[in-house]
Amino acid sequence: MTSTTVDTAAARPAVPSLRRLLANSGISLTAVTTATILIVLAVTDFILQPALLDVTELGYLAQTALPLVLVGAAQTLVVLVRGIDLSVGGIMVLANTTTAVWVGEQGGNHQLLVFAILGLAACAGLLNGLLVAVGGFEPFVATLGTWTIFNGLALKVLPTDGGAPPPSLINFVFGKTAGIPNSFLVLAGVFVVWRILRASKLGTRIYAVGADEERARLNGTSVVGVKLFVYALAGLCAGIAGVLLAGVASSGTPTAGDPYILTSVAAVVIGGTSLAGGKGGIGLTMMAAGALVFISDIVTEVNLETWVSVAASSGLLLAVVIVRSLIDRVAERRSA
Repeated sequence: MTSTTVDTAAARPAVPSLRRLLANSGISLTAVTTATILIVLAVTDFILQPALLDVTELGYLAQTALPLVLVGAAQTLVVLVRGIDLSVGGIMVLANTTTAVWVGEQGGNHQLLVFAILGLAACAGLLNGLLVAVGGFEPFVATLGTWTIFNGLALKVLPTDGGAPPPSLINFVFGKTAGIPNSFLVLAGVFVVWRILRASKLGTRIYAVGADEERARLNGTSVVGVKLFVYALAGLCAGIAGVLLAGVASSGTPTAGDPYILTSVAAVVIGGTSLAGGKGGIGLTMMAAGALVFISDIVTEVNLETWVSVAASSGLLLAVVIVRSLIDRVAERRSA
């Protein structure tokens, strides 16, 4: 009886798991789950607010997602090399306040000043990279210190909400190009730049460093150079987020960056980028950031208090972590 049962089981064709089927088609289960979460929340919001199906209205919603997407992109880059960047909020508000105060006062010369501010944001990120990659500081400790410094500088520039960002920045954020909201174009630009970086040699090295620093070093990768680039690029992304936030809010807010720090980490985790490094990507974070924005918009539409949005986002984060942990355990048992 036992022999017959074993023979029958052996003869039965193996049923491939969903993870294997998706892998064979070049799609990850993480991407599918993240996209499903985004679609479910988007459909729910569209049902509650049919007006969102209008391109202009959807463009306004995309505006609110821009800062989180860019800060989330910054956080993702650092996490990919096994880091964490608490200073993204500080860099963001420093760029935000200087845009609202200094750039707004300069009239026609504001374009060069914006580029200068973004350059300073990249340098701020580079400082983080030097502390971590060269100085040997733990990323959490190093970026906690620089976050405090950048926040203090932002408060020095603009102690309270105010300032006047240049009208051209506001017009760009709220405007359209060829009938397409510029907020869509910015989001598309972020994704395209990421895909180009991901497909490049540098992108491969970023993943290699995150997966195994020592092996990457033995293969000829400059671990220090990769980390310096990643932190500088993260600073640039956070700086762009601050500049765009000034246009979205039509003012500067020196305390606006703090909530984005933990929210950016939540977007990274919900998107499926591994905190252990070397796995995930900005595209996944963008979808997760969109899901968090839809949660906030749904809560606002049904007239619930702000804390409900925070609780719902935290609940989503916890649920995703638990479900993915269970899926990984099942996969490990099957492969054992």
